[in-house]
Amino acid sequence: MPPLLASFVAAFVTLFIVIDPIMVTPIFASLTKEESHRARLKIAFMAAVYSVAILVFFGFAGNALLHRLGVSLAAFRAAMGIILFIMGFRMFFDPDSETNAKTPGPKAAQRENIAFFPLAIPMLAGPGAIATVMLLMGPNTGLIEKGAVLVATIIVLAIGVLMMAFAGRIGDALGRTGMNAITRILGMLLMALATQYVFDGVRIGILGLTQQAT
Repeated sequence: MPPLLASFVAAFVTLFIVIDPIMVTPIFASLTKEESHRARLKIAFMAAVYSVAILVFFGFAGNALLHRLGVSLAAFRAAMGIILFIMGFRMFFDPDSETNAKTPGPKAAQRENIAFFPLAIPMLAGPGAIATVMLLMGPNTGLIEKGAVLVATIIVLAIGVLMMAFAGRIGDALGRTGMNAITRILGMLLMALATQYVFDGVRIGILGLTQQAT
């Protein structure tokens, strides 16, 4: 296998596993269950655009930026894990909160753009994806290999958009009760995943400090 193709395949497989658009799809269906099909497509597309911009930025400048700020990748991973845990907590204990937040009312101007949060960050372009892209596009990676990683990233997110485009059918089939049940289950899984992110960040950070001390 040519080196460039091998780099692309390795990046695609790794990013597909880390980003996991299959897991994002039911969460997207839950968050957009009151939206029209056209609105869902727009949200999915914008989430992918935001994710590409975030991953490209961190791929080219992430290592230098964190180093300049004096922030380790382990600390960044732990911080993103805390954010993910909060989102999972809300999904588990109040699955209707996201829908209610998007219902017309006096606080409409204060609503969050769910395409950016929580879909782009931390679901699609989460700590795992950011860390993976920063690793694959490290300082020792050639420009052509970096291009292969970018193409793989775009393809994975495009697959995610296609899967989210059919998320409405999932919501229609399951109904409100079924979607709330899935939201709670996914919230529990997200809290577990977030806890793992925090543990990994703390563990790697402590190991790094230990190695510096010895």
